[in-house]
Amino acid sequence: MISKIKTEIRLKEITLSDVNKTYQKWMNDSEIFRFSKQSNKKHSLRQIKEFVLNKKKSKSEFLYKILIYENKKNKHMGNIKLGPINFENKTADISYFIGEKNYWGQGITTKAIKMIINLAKKKFKLKKLQAGHWEKNIASKKVLLKNKFKLEGILKSQIQTKKGRVDRYLYGLII
Repeated sequence: MISKIKTEIRLKEITLSDVNKTYQKWMNDSEIFRFSKQSNKKHSLRQIKEFVLNKKKSKSEFLYKILIYENKKNKHMGNIKLGPINFENKTADISYFIGEKNYWGQGITTKAIKMIINLAKKKFKLKKLQAGHWEKNIASKKVLLKNKFKLEGILKSQIQTKKGRVDRYLYGLII
């Protein structure tokens, strides 16, 4: 396990050149996506590139890679998505993951969410963000609470998993 990350965290819009075998490995890792419907899917490089291309073309969804700056290099750790943005109501969803498991628990996601909040507020002039997690995803709950998101609702028995139905927790942040 690596000690707490003291290096700089950066967000940068993702490009097709970021889609590689490592990214594909993350997307097909059931442990990384154990609290997501992604865990039931297998993703080809072509499918991932199509997804990234669709986000690049979108006017309301923005996909960023989460980077840490170490040893004079940026290292891709995972992704964070802002959107879809509802421009009329000035709201958006956020979603995220860290693909490099040896960096889990190091505060990277907390910092990335803080950065996406600032981006949402300054660049897009948004007023509210939403995020959610499955019932047992305690790590996601913690990063949302650290970023001042408030629990706004629990959708009981909302998600069907291999082990049965689970609740979905919904959080909001007025910015």
